Amino acid sequence: MRIHTKSIAWNREDLVFCNERVIYWQKEDALILSDLHIGKAAHFRKNGIPVPTQIHEKDLNRLARLIHYFGAKRVIMVGDMLHANDNIEVQDFMRFIEENHAIDFLLVKGNHDRMNDKYLLNMGLSSVSTQYLLHALLFVHEPVADSLFPQITGHIHPGIVLPLPTRRTLRLPAFVVSPELIVLPAFSNFTGLDTKSKYNDAVYYACYEGGIAEIA
Repeated sequence: MRIHTKSIAWNREDLVFCNERVIYWQKEDALILSDLHIGKAAHFRKNGIPVPTQIHEKDLNRLARLIHYFGAKRVIMVGDMLHANDNIEVQDFMRFIEENHAIDFLLVKGNHDRMNDKYLLNMGLSSVSTQYLLHALLFVHEPVADSLFPQITGHIHPGIVLPLPTRRTLRLPAFVVSPELIVLPAFSNFTGLDTKSKYNDAVYYACYEGGIAEIA
């Protein structure tokens, strides 16, 4: 997929949305993404479901390409970095972090990140937390009720359904942006899409190979 970007001003911050399902925050030299689900393909294979290893490899190759493209010095992962317990793909991601030792990898834990903090830090992460506050933006896997700060979240793998001719439809991953909330699309290609959840005053930014489509 060719990289396309769209600049957004949100809560006094300039953010760059990318059709590869990440946000680049130039002020912090940070890539922001959610739901990598590292180890999911291997977990399925272990349970007798034949999922190809190329899915995992393509996700890591995309991440490496995006770090290089934006020149990011920090990667903020908003939950579900891992999918299950330790497996060969988790070990592969540990090597990925080691190879990119100049990058700070920060994890905001999600419901799938069940490893204890000591294990996660030993993977090479710079920090592990359940919430991360930076410049009055709150990073959390699932929205927090009555937050004092605008939130950037993940978890639901948001998408949108677009009508096509001859009664067909197209389902695309999307950023959901409302005045006080951004919901990130899942970074991994090996995830489903939630096209049913609704948000008040939200704009969708659908990600596709040719760019990013703003849909009010």
